Amino acid sequence: MVSIGNVEIWDARNNFIAGAGMAGMAAILEPSALPLAGLLATMVADPDAMSRGAREWRNEGGDGGQAPVDIGGLRADLKGQLTALESNGHLKGRMLTTVKEKFAELDSQLDGLDQGMKGVGASLDSASQLYTVASVIALSMGGVALTLANISVAAKTNPISMAAVQPTVTGIMATMSRTAQKVFAVLARLNWKVAAIFTGVAYLAGGAQQKFPGMQAVTMQAPDFTKAKVAFDPTSGGLTEPLPDPGDIGKTPSFMPPIGI
Repeated sequence: MVSIGNVEIWDARNNFIAGAGMAGMAAILEPSALPLAGLLATMVADPDAMSRGAREWRNEGGDGGQAPVDIGGLRADLKGQLTALESNGHLKGRMLTTVKEKFAELDSQLDGLDQGMKGVGASLDSASQLYTVASVIALSMGGVALTLANISVAAKTNPISMAAVQPTVTGIMATMSRTAQKVFAVLARLNWKVAAIFTGVAYLAGGAQQKFPGMQAVTMQAPDFTKAKVAFDPTSGGLTEPLPDPGDIGKTPSFMPPIGI
């Protein structure tokens, strides 16, 4: 269901389908309706799905669903975490300054992402309303085209009536085709606008995602000083000189050429 003002229109997608179907039937009876039928078929869309998508982009949740945590809430949580980080005194000086700078940069990008998502929601709402109006126009055009096609068929039984009616029917069909082209052009421009906003939001989302680099856990193991050829000296509390490797005794130094007998 899609609402325009205080008027609720049900099954706007079915309006497109019915309009295109009637125009197709009209084209079978009256060939001049064929361009109109093709145009109406290309405009079939689902404004109700656009409206649901707009609510999702505004973080309002789906039908009967619980609204998810929005970006504004996440930003507030991050600011709280930064405040806690400052208050515990573990970070000081340049390190704290760097962390605050990164948090500020992330907050700015999240704010842009939040605004972009709301912009997508508003654009989808506009698209839903325009497509709903277009669906009603398509339904009306399909009905008119089918009516005119039936009139044309009836007029063909009388040559005098056909001579008077046929040019009028053809002219009206051509005018409706041009009108449908105008409507289609408006919808196409709207699609480009929404696509551009989606692209912008994708870049913003990518920028924000880069601030959360993937972290891989590194397993820590006790060092094996034997393999390192060093040993712990309890008297000095340090490490001894590298221990000799028995396997190295008798080997020719790597910098010496091979010696043979």
